[in-house]
Amino acid sequence: MALSDSYLRSVLGKDADKVFEKTDRDGLSVRVSRKGKVTFQLRYMFGGKQRRTDVGGYPGISLKDARDEAVVLRRALENGIDPAQFIATRVSKNVNSATVQKVIEEWGRVYAQPNIKKSEQILRSFELHVYPKIGNLKHDAVTTHQWLEIIEGIQKTAPSIARRILTNAKQAHSWSVRRKLTEEAPLSSITAHDIGLKRNVTKRVLSDNEICLLFEALDNTAMLRKNVIFILLVMLYGCRSGELLSAEKTHFDFSNDTWVVPPENHKGGKSGRSITRPVIPAAKLLIEEAILLNPNSKYLFGSWHRDKSVQEAPVASHSVLSLPKTIISYVIREKSEIMQHWSLHDLRRTARTRWASFAPPHVCEIMLGHALPGIWAVYDHNDYLDEQRKAYTTWWATVMRIVHGENGVSSIVTL
Repeated sequence: MALSDSYLRSVLGKDADKVFEKTDRDGLSVRVSRKGKVTFQLRYMFGGKQRRTDVGGYPGISLKDARDEAVVLRRALENGIDPAQFIATRVSKNVNSATVQKVIEEWGRVYAQPNIKKSEQILRSFELHVYPKIGNLKHDAVTTHQWLEIIEGIQKTAPSIARRILTNAKQAHSWSVRRKLTEEAPLSSITAHDIGLKRNVTKRVLSDNEICLLFEALDNTAMLRKNVIFILLVMLYGCRSGELLSAEKTHFDFSNDTWVVPPENHKGGKSGRSITRPVIPAAKLLIEEAILLNPNSKYLFGSWHRDKSVQEAPVASHSVLSLPKTIISYVIREKSEIMQHWSLHDLRRTARTRWASFAPPHVCEIMLGHALPGIWAVYDHNDYLDEQRKAYTTWWATVMRIVHGENGVSSIVTL
């Protein structure tokens, strides 16, 4: 007669004169101790011998679950696997399985740090938002719902960080599955669209009046001179701020008037391609001044910290993010005008928009550090330095004309 829940409850915890067993089906049975401890067991033949293994104790495992487990173990037996070994392997895997924090940290160490720009910011986001909630949990035990609760909670106040965590968690999960660290990728089927994360496409470009206000603020605020130079070079070159922050003094060759951005210092560096830009006279003056202001570091914008070990590191990217706010605050305070929010990246967009009026598109893209499209990039490996030099010179002359008028151009920019 098959087992039933009512029977199991009737013998659970009841003293008996001896140990006894009662069979169910598919080799499943229960063993009841003298103290009334009920244990599910599976009887089977393996290697020509009669064997049995414990499946779990009642009521910790229900009768239904025990029957389901018996089916799984029978399937393993049919595949030539000893059910006892199958259970032991699964238990060992559960005990030794990696936590969420361990998986993310290992992905960060092995993959993200060597391959992803600003990986420290990505890992910091996990430290702040993910580890406190699920960091100590076994990775494969954390459900998709738990991950989404965290991401959607962040989304309300910081959508860009929510997107960062979603994107990089998916990548880390996939990486860990391929490396056999885990078996589950709980966010694999989730897209940003599924949780209402929309990418903000910014179209912010500074007007002539805003460029004038920017230069006025740079001349009249208490901003450190190195930060003024940094903003001016970002605007002149239309480069990413990270390319300047990681620039070493040796990357500037004044004998050939070039600035080489090595692959590891720019976003498209996975191709192994460096970015080569000309150093026009206006840029050279600013670069030379930056070198004089920071003599103790190999970086153009190295830290001014007294600790020499810190001086040997580039300025952290987050330290320049607030520079536009200083300009905006000056305009509000001194000019009683509201200047629409802008970022350092908007200076890059402003430059590219203006370049379009006097330089061909492929030269503009090379100035930005972008690869040429399609088959063009395969066969055309020119840096177009002469064309870049002309475009940068024209651009800066345009800026000087906007700020200082026609009389201020020739004395500042050599055409």
